[in-house]
Amino acid sequence: MSTSSSNITQSLYSPSDAETSQAITTARLQNFKPSLCSTIEMIEESDPIIRSHIEAHRKRLEALRKELDYIKSTEWEFENDKGFLQ
Repeated sequence: MSTSSSNITQSLYSPSDAETSQAITTARLQNFKPSLCSTIEMIEESDPIIRSHIEAHRKRLEALRKELDYIKSTEWEFENDKGFLQ
């Protein structure tokens, strides 16, 4: 049994800014977000069922906001009412 030593040396490698994982991730996100938004817009425009669901959702949100505004505006009427909390 003989042991041999290797003559391979390791060199230090430092990636440039463009090669770091954070830079790569940022670049991918910058490319992904516009394409995702355009895909969603294309689907919304082309599918009437999706458009109707989105419109119904917007109407529900508006109704809920109106109800919350009403509750907030009449809150003063119940400031001194303890109700069942005692």
